[in-house]
Amino acid sequence: MKTRFWLLYVLPIFLILVFVAIMASGSFLKKPFGTEDRLLESVQTLEKNVEDKQWTAAKSQIDYAMQAWERIVDRIQFSVERETIYDILGTLARIKGGVAAEEDKEIMEEIYYFYALWENLGD
Repeated sequence: MKTRFWLLYVLPIFLILVFVAIMASGSFLKKPFGTEDRLLESVQTLEKNVEDKQWTAAKSQIDYAMQAWERIVDRIQFSVERETIYDILGTLARIKGGVAAEEDKEIMEEIYYFYALWENLGD
């Protein structure tokens, strides 16, 4: 009798609560957990590097940002829409291309678009 109660009521309720928690945790999971996934700080540093036209530092920052994004995607892939993940990846790729071409105006546009995407990530 107890086994039937656990299987019919407790286990499904527990699983539903776990799934809801996973799906609602995007805004928490996008925050950095260590020194290798500080994406927002990296993009802010990249913005300063582009304003000062320090292209070698900007290249290292965008490489770090791409690696940080790969770490963050693994955590948020079940709690964020796929389209948003692709939008952020595309924005980072365009920023990387702009840094390689040293086009500061295009990079700044993409950085501010990234900020808008980041604010809405997980909401």
